[in-house]
Amino acid sequence: MGYLLDVFFSPDNAHVAINNRRANAGDYLWVISLPDGKAIKMPDDVAEEVGKKDVGKIAGAHWSDQSMPEVTAVCPTCTNDDLRHSFLFSNGWTSSGELKVVEELEFSSGWIAVNNLCRLTETGLSVADEKVVKEDHPSDFVERAWTWSPFHTE
Repeated sequence: MGYLLDVFFSPDNAHVAINNRRANAGDYLWVISLPDGKAIKMPDDVAEEVGKKDVGKIAGAHWSDQSMPEVTAVCPTCTNDDLRHSFLFSNGWTSSGELKVVEELEFSSGWIAVNNLCRLTETGLSVADEKVVKEDHPSDFVERAWTWSPFHTE
């Protein structure tokens, strides 16, 4: 369910990355192999529901309940206890076929973007490079995806 936000075809047209909004925040990313229709990456909650938990994860990405040291290095108050919302999505492919994946995090003190460059592997996606930056505001993607609620303060 939900609605389509973005579709990005890999340079060789063998894979498609889809941002599908299904809730006010969370993991929106699907990556599908076009020759066989296999899901290489699906939102983490969907992967857990269908018993394919590993397909919901990106190898080398931070997947724990602990605060990310890379995030607290740029924003010491940005801890998991202070996390308000997170969004996981893609913003396209590089010409060499790596997928650009962003995890955007909202904390009470502002926004952090974890920009990952991911490679396709035999078993899924793997982080090849990561850059964490503090942002002044949410990205255009989050602005498009966001459904403002009476509980959201601005």
